[in-house]
Amino acid sequence: MYSLQTLPIELVHRIFDQLDIQTIIFSIRSTCKLLYAITNTYNRCALNFRYTSKSDLLLMSLIIDPKNVISLTLSDENETHSEIRFMFSHFHIDQFTRLRSLTLSNIKYDDLEKFQKHIMNYPLKRFSISSNILDSTKIATSISFILSHHNLREFEFDGSEQILNEIQWPVSCRLEHVTIAQWYSWSTVYFVLSHLPFLRALVLKDDSAGVSFKHSIITQYDIKQLCHLSSLSLNSRYNLTTDNIQSLLVHLPMLTHLRLIGLQHLSDIFLFDGFQWENFIEKKLSALKKFEFWFRKQLNPHEDNTTVESIISTFRTSFWLKTKGWFVKCDHVENRYGQQLYLYSTTICQDSFDYLNGENTILRSATNNMNNHSAVIINTQRLSLDLNKYISNDTQQNTNGTTQYLFQNVRELTLMIGSHWPMRSIKYLSTILNLSNLQIICLHCKHRSHIETHGLDAVIGTLFKYTLNLRSFQINCNNFQTMLSMSLNDICLKLPHHIKHLATDIINMNDAKMILERAEHLSNVTFYRRDTYSFADEINIWLRQHASDSICKVGRDFRFSSYNDELHFPVHIWLNNSLHKQSNTPVSEKRVKRTHYT
Repeated sequence: MYSLQTLPIELVHRIFDQLDIQTIIFSIRSTCKLLYAITNTYNRCALNFRYTSKSDLLLMSLIIDPKNVISLTLSDENETHSEIRFMFSHFHIDQFTRLRSLTLSNIKYDDLEKFQKHIMNYPLKRFSISSNILDSTKIATSISFILSHHNLREFEFDGSEQILNEIQWPVSCRLEHVTIAQWYSWSTVYFVLSHLPFLRALVLKDDSAGVSFKHSIITQYDIKQLCHLSSLSLNSRYNLTTDNIQSLLVHLPMLTHLRLIGLQHLSDIFLFDGFQWENFIEKKLSALKKFEFWFRKQLNPHEDNTTVESIISTFRTSFWLKTKGWFVKCDHVENRYGQQLYLYSTTICQDSFDYLNGENTILRSATNNMNNHSAVIINTQRLSLDLNKYISNDTQQNTNGTTQYLFQNVRELTLMIGSHWPMRSIKYLSTILNLSNLQIICLHCKHRSHIETHGLDAVIGTLFKYTLNLRSFQINCNNFQTMLSMSLNDICLKLPHHIKHLATDIINMNDAKMILERAEHLSNVTFYRRDTYSFADEINIWLRQHASDSICKVGRDFRFSSYNDELHFPVHIWLNNSLHKQSNTPVSEKRVKRTHYT
């Protein structure tokens, strides 16, 4: 039988490549002298401190040699406020001499400037940054300098339009892959393409809600050099038109991969015409091998089920089925917003897929390959489900012989809980997604619904057993007293040790104390209260009394307010794991009765 101790060192290091740094340092390294030595020589460390407590980060700074680190991810998000500056205090950033990938989330200019002084000495190939600071000129200047790095090949940006517009793309820039998380106009597309002659792949997401998208096409840029682009992905919340898309695509004759995602209702009927696409692709995009798309439009009252057949028939030519082998599906659905039509490739790629309002009734469905029963693969990082409705609808559709949806690569799962948790729900979830891939689970109790809590703790416990890579658990009880009590006693106080972040609504300070004292394995906690600032003051006083170096911050967050229209400013605590050791008061293991303010 093989064990880590009997394997060659290089093979053990390859196994380490698939593990997080906390597992390597805190679980494997202390097993025996041999693994201690093998761990110390591992030189492909990927540091991501998203779910790392302050005390663990400090300990890792004493153990890990910066020269052995090839990837570094730092965040100043609400859950880990001041993490970047804490990192500066305990690591010598000038010693990351083998760093190939750097991700900085919500970084401030002063911190970026510190990195900038050393980045040019790193063999950096990938750089990702997100920032919401208002001084766009300073941050854009720093980014422009970093982009001149001669080794840099991949760049990801998530920030304001002002910062993006002020970036000066160096003449020496050799970027091959660029991702922009928020794009605001077609001129953004042309500007980026015209300044990056070595670009091979461009991904443009539109994750920003409420941005005034500019529709006009601007073509004054020199775009003759764009023949090198081989992959383009456009994801837009705003109206896409054939003219806008084709005006861009005619300059990209070497495209082999094209992805178009229209998240809102589209008015251009030509986007739903397979003959139009076939004619354009044959003439202008002859190298195209992979075409993924998702379009939808609102149907007029006079349109009926024959609309589906008339549209899908345009995708049943030999070009689609034989030459390209591209399979397309069209659904005519009805929900509370009226009747809609969805047209999509049967492999769907979206960053997030929302079934929370999944009240769709499929009136008619058809595919271009005549097999309406084939599964539709949805490749998404974030999935939202109204579990009761989805299981009910899916069972009914399977009875009628319609399509099953399978979700690949889901990392974040949001589940809406109705009056009860559906029977066999865990087994059902395991058939539509890989539970072992989940890193974040969010549970939301429906507003104004009576929740049956009997047996729910056992179901959640079973779910935890199937999600061993889960790192964050978030539960919104929506102020239901019974659910809040069950959540505290049977879930929040009994979280498995592999969960490092907890977010929950809370009634009073005593409940918060119990969670902070018992959950010694947590690295950060988020509490939701209506009297946020007075509650945060209480937390800070309590932390000081316990000589804790934990950081408490009030941060804006809309995640738990989406369903009751209330704006929350939750309290985020980045924990020092020594907190529970400093408490002199033993915590009873018996069930806790919640107290209430009068």
